[in-house]
Amino acid sequence: MLQTRPQAIGVCLAMAFFSTAPVHAQVSGEELLDAYAVTQDEVEQLEGGNVLAYSDKQYESTERELAADAMVLIDTDLASIRELVKGATTLIPVKYMIDHAEVHSAADFEGVEYLDDEYEEVEKLFDAKAGKRFNLSESELAELQAQLKPYSKAGRAKKIGAASAAIRQILRGRFEQYQTAGLQGIEPYKRSRRKQIDIGEELRLTTRTFTVLAEDFPGFYNAMMNFPDGADCCDHSFRWLKAEVRDRPVFVLTHTISQASDEFVLLTERHYFASNQLNSIQITLGWVPYADGTYMGVAMSASTDVLDSMMGRMLRPVGRNKAKDLVTDVLQDIRTEMSDSDIEAAEE
Repeated sequence: MLQTRPQAIGVCLAMAFFSTAPVHAQVSGEELLDAYAVTQDEVEQLEGGNVLAYSDKQYESTERELAADAMVLIDTDLASIRELVKGATTLIPVKYMIDHAEVHSAADFEGVEYLDDEYEEVEKLFDAKAGKRFNLSESELAELQAQLKPYSKAGRAKKIGAASAAIRQILRGRFEQYQTAGLQGIEPYKRSRRKQIDIGEELRLTTRTFTVLAEDFPGFYNAMMNFPDGADCCDHSFRWLKAEVRDRPVFVLTHTISQASDEFVLLTERHYFASNQLNSIQITLGWVPYADGTYMGVAMSASTDVLDSMMGRMLRPVGRNKAKDLVTDVLQDIRTEMSDSDIEAAEE
């Protein structure tokens, strides 16, 4: 059975966790748990080291979105959390990761490539067309087909090389488009002759769920909504990722926005998928003080998927459980990395 939040809590929870009040200790972590309507049994689970995760289906902004959040306690200091966030590769759980690289310019995509044992995916790319198998815009699809056509009768190695170059160019183009125009820069994914998915608008709707951020972190919220306008409020990093999702290698362009001080840590990460059924993921992570020198981490995730069909609607309960698993894994990975860092520091 899906664990969901009481309807009465509403979006104000985001404000409770990210407002300036808790970081100044005007509101305790315990009071925030009360706001979440967390039961005493759940509090004991949290303080016992468990991750609490919930489905937030009432806040899903489109038929393709799956929302979830989770919380965890970590016995550490905020400076250590800031350093971990600063050095983090991505919030995507390590079990999905294959390869990655930070991006500063077009040249940084050179490592994007398919491997020999991923030839099945390469062949799918040679047969790519509008639909649900790949997340490609009309112009990306045309570009892909034009680049691959000369290699349609080529051998395995040349096909892998051509497919790698083509997907590399698609990610490079998205990076340049996003740098110029943000959410409006990523072209809609083409699903059929008449249907397109405006992924930028979907992410904009997702971000509006957290309008309360505008009250206490207006610069951060403005950067989320209007990047590249207002970008100087925060730190930004871009990466390409190669991950394994649903038994397929998938390439992703990510944008991470972070803001931190001696009182709080706030981070949002966006993922644009070039293939697979996932359209995008946006994860927002925040840290606030709890009791006895511990900090509470809260991860909120919204992913968009191919769920607006009859079969998709039937699979929504499964999808929500996967969304919960995602935010759980995010916090578990951070806790593990923090523990490893503490051990290394002690050994030094």
